[in-house]
Amino acid sequence: MTTTSEAAPVDPLEAVRAVLGGVLSCPVVLVRTSGIPAALADFETAHCLDPRLQPAFTTAALRAFVREMEPQVVHEVLEPLGMAVTLVRWEEQLLLVGPYTHEPTHPGVAEEVLDRLGISSAHLRLYKLYRTRYPIVDPEYVHRGAAALLRAAGSEDVLGRLHQVQAEGGTIEPGRGEAPQSASFAVIDERYLLEREFMDAVAEGSTEQALAALQRLARMPQTMNYLSTPFLGATILRIMARVAAQRGGLPAVTIDAISQEYAQRLHRVGHSADARRIATYTAQMVTDFCRHVRRHHQRGFSALVRQVTDEIDLHLSHPVSTSELAERTGVSTSTLARRFKAETGTTVATYVARQRAERAARLLTTTTRHVHDIALFVGYDDANYFVKVFRAAYGMTPTAYRAAHAG
Repeated sequence: MTTTSEAAPVDPLEAVRAVLGGVLSCPVVLVRTSGIPAALADFETAHCLDPRLQPAFTTAALRAFVREMEPQVVHEVLEPLGMAVTLVRWEEQLLLVGPYTHEPTHPGVAEEVLDRLGISSAHLRLYKLYRTRYPIVDPEYVHRGAAALLRAAGSEDVLGRLHQVQAEGGTIEPGRGEAPQSASFAVIDERYLLEREFMDAVAEGSTEQALAALQRLARMPQTMNYLSTPFLGATILRIMARVAAQRGGLPAVTIDAISQEYAQRLHRVGHSADARRIATYTAQMVTDFCRHVRRHHQRGFSALVRQVTDEIDLHLSHPVSTSELAERTGVSTSTLARRFKAETGTTVATYVARQRAERAARLLTTTTRHVHDIALFVGYDDANYFVKVFRAAYGMTPTAYRAAHAG
């Protein structure tokens, strides 16, 4: 007798909440009444810059607001530092969206905000780092999303529009105009030393040393440290890795391709991703930069041929021709073919086939992808032709190779 297990029922409100968070790229929390105090305390801990400067984002202020707010009305609380949070309460539920901001921080905006609020410029760097943590969101989209969740809950948006509330700001008490010290001088010196070690390791293509430096950085005190903000920290590390890879001699075209790939991945991960997911993303990015730097160093080729091999490696899934490579590198097709053969001992076409076979071999032993999918991934629309190329390189079919190397 065969039994089938039934999938757990999907909570429609949770499904809408998850979609809303993905679309807006900002935190979206849905809690029952009993969980409101804890949720608001968590909000202050995670998102309040400083209770003295941003009283509207403190637990006490938010709890008082929630108690008094009209139910089934989507409220957006705007506070003077340029941040916003949206709340709506109905029956036994509270939806909290944000923080987010309405406008980008153009040059001079942060300075103007602090000056208008009478906040010392000593807080400028901290404020800039804080504000860039969060996405720019159109309030109309927030309202539509909150209204959609209300409908999914069987309720309704009684006002039919976003009710905006201007909150009061705070200030620093007399004698406390200086920004708090981020850490002791010894800790700051150690952080900069580890950052140099990280960049030196990437420039040398040493994955192990680069990841070790990152682990030590992650264990340091997090007060006012960019690594305490996962999205911002990953962005800064990507820029540092770019600069280090350039120091290591990696061509700009290769650096840009890797950087753009991981910038897109980070955008998909989003601002609200947990720290472990960001850590995995960062480790993959650093490993990729180091691998390309290392391979670049291992080739005793001229700058021209190194650039060509890098182009091939980065675009194995796409058609590769000697004429297109020659056009990209600014030489004639005959010159490129001659110099490539002289330095590598093979033609461009043979080199491409060999690199595709190597990439396919790694995928066969490290993934469970179907052979046809691997063929497409490495640039072969015809799976039969891929098998022929692979057999020429390894003396066996892809299926046999996978079986022979099964762990």
